[in-house]
Amino acid sequence: MPYQLQLLRNLIERHPERAGNLELHVRALEQSIEELPFTCLSNVRSMFEAMQLSVNGVLKITYGEGDDFAKRTSLVIKSLDLALGNHPQKDKIDLHLKRLLGSINGVASSLAALSNIPNLRHGGALDWPTLERQHAYMLGGLCDALVSFLLDVAWSRPSEEVEVPPGASYADEREFNESLDNEYELVEIAGSIFEPSRVLFALDPTQYEAALAEWRLTNTAEGEKEAAA
Repeated sequence: MPYQLQLLRNLIERHPERAGNLELHVRALEQSIEELPFTCLSNVRSMFEAMQLSVNGVLKITYGEGDDFAKRTSLVIKSLDLALGNHPQKDKIDLHLKRLLGSINGVASSLAALSNIPNLRHGGALDWPTLERQHAYMLGGLCDALVSFLLDVAWSRPSEEVEVPPGASYADEREFNESLDNEYELVEIAGSIFEPSRVLFALDPTQYEAALAEWRLTNTAEGEKEAAA
């Protein structure tokens, strides 16, 4: 039976209006675990970054320009409301649950560190050992549990308190659009000429968001490598 991220798939079924392109990331991780386990680390990190981008509007988080992967996850955790409604000690419950979730920060830091090791994400010598299937199963299960929990808490807020996060805005992604336009040729139809990025955004917004997420992932990784150098 093919490997499935059961918790994340159940979450998408319960919150289809908030899921956006999450299913693309789910399918990519499931496929990598089954067919190319040595690539799963990149997909796990991409899933966490998709979560960070998905909830920042819902939780009213503002990421700083210098915030790294682990810092953004920490901001998500601190913004969650884990209190149990009208419980007389709800503040204490919230405090201790967040302390318990502090281990997720350790996970995020370790994922970031692993992602920068040659051959685990950025490539290395062909004869170097790399991640195997048991590693892929562990990373996939970890991602399924943690990401689904963080999304579930954020998405379960009463609808009147939050707005459903919109899809990608073409005008707000100028650098990404320029990268697409530099990579692909202009599209000419019946004498009219269109930019490749605008065509993709208009005709296949789901693929546009998937490509945008991958572009952000690549640029974040390069930025962290430069910062660590």
